[in-house]
Order: sequence, then structure tokens, then C-alpha cells
Amino acid sequence: MHETEQPTIRLQGVAKRFGGNRVLEDVTLDVYRGQHMALIGSAASGKTVLLKCIVGLHKIDAGSIAIDGKEVSRLSASEREEMLDKFGVLFQRSALFDSQTVWENITFKPLNRGHVKRRVARELAIEKLRQVGMKPETADLLPSDLSGGMQKRVALARAIMEEPDILLLDDPTAGLDPILTRVINQLIGRLADETGATILSVTSDMDAMRRDYDQTAMLHEGQIIWIGATADIETADNPYLAQLVHGRAEGPIKMRVRHPDLV
Repeated sequence: MHETEQPTIRLQGVAKRFGGNRVLEDVTLDVYRGQHMALIGSAASGKTVLLKCIVGLHKIDAGSIAIDGKEVSRLSASEREEMLDKFGVLFQRSALFDSQTVWENITFKPLNRGHVKRRVARELAIEKLRQVGMKPETADLLPSDLSGGMQKRVALARAIMEEPDILLLDDPTAGLDPILTRVINQLIGRLADETGATILSVTSDMDAMRRDYDQTAMLHEGQIIWIGATADIETADNPYLAQLVHGRAEGPIKMRVRHPDLV
């Protein structure tokens, strides 16, 4: 099937450095339409940086990134804006705007572009809140009024606000208890199935990886060292993958100090 299909996301030889610190090196990865791909790796392996490179928050130092066959670096300003409209992004720490209400956070992009009036935007936000299992009255609260789990749901509602073709999720259940973790993962799966969105999700939840993602890629020290069907992980002959997936203290992966930009 994929031999002739154009990837939704194609990374070829992507490299990124911060000063003298190599974070990504020769990253090559294809994600196809409708795939749900988990991106795994130990702390400071470059997972978050890779997502930020895809949406242009970090400029790459080498290689290429193409979305639906279009090389991102060659796009005009208007073409780039059109490309970004394909994405919904959920950041690791939710990244909600403290001074804005929940509904203003959810509809931030269409509001700031003048695409929708405030009254209509609030109604749209309430509908998205319902989709993620939250009550309409939540719309007028501030993020500081919400628990961590509720903030995650609001961030998810913002990510799906305009029914994007591609969802980039940065550890969407980090810091949540097991019950909320399952709820958020179920919401992501249901919403993706409803919209047909392609998902690339950083996750440290190995149970969710096995259950909710059909493809998995492992990033280690800035390079993709394994990629394939999630169902093939248990039979893969890769000691790095085995150590990470089974949470073993002993193995080829050594503990590194986490840097805030290099997760």
C-alpha cells in the first residue's frame, strides 16, 4: 500500500543542534495518512524537539520536512499558513494562556484571525468541550481554575478545534493518574477515528503505545533506531527498544540529565 502512497509527513536527513549540542541527526521518518504513530524514547532523546521542528517552532539545520509532498522550507508565507492549518498540536504541559478563559483558549486561532465572532466562537468552544467530556459552564473559567486533567482536555479541545488533518501530541497523558490517562487516550482515539486524522504522538505510556498506536518509532540520542508495526515490538531484535518498552534498569540505555529543550 505505502509503496506508491505519498506520506502525510516525510522527514529526510533532519538534523538539529543547539550550540554544540547535537539533538537530532539524520532523522528519516514517514507517517502516512490515517496512521496512529507513537514516538518513544528515553528522556532527552529529542522527541519534543522533533515535533517542534515539524511545525516550524525550531528551524532545522539540515535535511528536509515535507507535508503532503510539499517541502516546508520552500513555502511562501501564505502557503505556510495554509500548511499549519492542517495541524492540531497538544503541548506537553498544555500551554494554555493564563489570562484567557477556557473558550478563548480553545478558539484562539480563529478568533485572532478574525474568522469568527466572539459569540459564535464561544458556542463552538462549548461544542468542543462536550466532545472531550466537559460541561458548558467550564467555558468561562480560567486555566488556573482547572485541575491538571481538565487542562489536558481543554488543550485537546483546542487541538481539534478546526478538525485538523494531523494531530501532533506531546506526551498527552504526562503526569495524570491511571484513570485520567485512560480517559484522555480514549478521547484521542475516538476523535481521531471520527475525523480520520493522522497522529504522531510522543508517549511514555507503554500500555497506551501497545493499545492505541498501530505504528511505533523509537528515537535514541537524536536518531531513529527502530520503526515498524507496534505489534512487531515483542519480536524485534533491538536491545534498546526492549529495555525501554519493558522499563528495565539494566541495558544499553544510560540515564541522562534532562534538558528542558531536549525531551
